[in-house]
Amino acid sequence: MGLLEKQVMQKRAVAGLPGKVEALDRLNSLSLVLNQGLAWVAGGSLLLMVLVVVGNALLRVVYAPFSGTTEIVGWLAAVTGAFGLGYTQVNRGYVELDALVERLSPGLQKAIKRLMLFISMIFFALVAWQITVYGLNVAKNGNLSETMGIPFYPLIFLVSLGFVGLTLAIFVDFLKEFNGGATR
Repeated sequence: MGLLEKQVMQKRAVAGLPGKVEALDRLNSLSLVLNQGLAWVAGGSLLLMVLVVVGNALLRVVYAPFSGTTEIVGWLAAVTGAFGLGYTQVNRGYVELDALVERLSPGLQKAIKRLMLFISMIFFALVAWQITVYGLNVAKNGNLSETMGIPFYPLIFLVSLGFVGLTLAIFVDFLKEFNGGATR
């Protein structure tokens, strides 16, 4: 915990908010650990994509290409993208278009930020839920991948996990807006 975070914690404790602060800190820690872990897996997935593509290219020259390359790279790309979402939110790696909002009063800016965080949180929670429902349907129907003929529903659940990480990161940001607006 940095010096600024300690000062904020002390001010909140004096204001009578220690229980809320501790809960928020625990939730923030959970979000950080989850999303950093998912980011590491995303990095590994990206590396695997490169290895599969390069390996397939080498096999094509020497012998015969691997027939499931497109499926594997597609699955790994989905995992890489989904697992990077929460990490991007935690580290503010997104593009923020606020040219119109920054001209408004500070109170209105704060209200709009809270509203957008709330809408985003609900939207991505619904996305995670619907992806999970889709994964359950694919598992129930016994769908297999087209080329390799293997079940792919676990990958659908992994994509849903990526959206859960994003939703958690947005939820923490939303709570922080009501708890002094402290950023990560």
